[in-house]
Amino acid sequence: MATIAAHELPDDPLDALRELARGEIELERLCRGRIASARATGATWEQIGAALGTTRQGAREFFTRDARIAVAGNTGGDEQLGEDEAQELTVEEVRAVRRRRRS
Repeated sequence: MATIAAHELPDDPLDALRELARGEIELERLCRGRIASARATGATWEQIGAALGTTRQGAREFFTRDARIAVAGNTGGDEQLGEDEAQELTVEEVRAVRRRRRS
């Protein structure tokens, strides 16, 4: 696996930070894909957490972060939202996240 060497980064510190941020985004995308594959083949959250050097809870929170943020954004400040409506909204958001990951 290729790593970014400090001497390969742009000389300008801001350009270097942009390059590192792009790499981090790609790494997270790849990691989430591998987590999904591991889960699909029966790996437990505990096994995934160990592979990532974290806890099972940490691994699961990393994997579900985008869905939780999307759900929080949709339900924030809506005091009239009932439990059934919130659950339905959550399911819709999770499905949307899964569709984005597949594409």
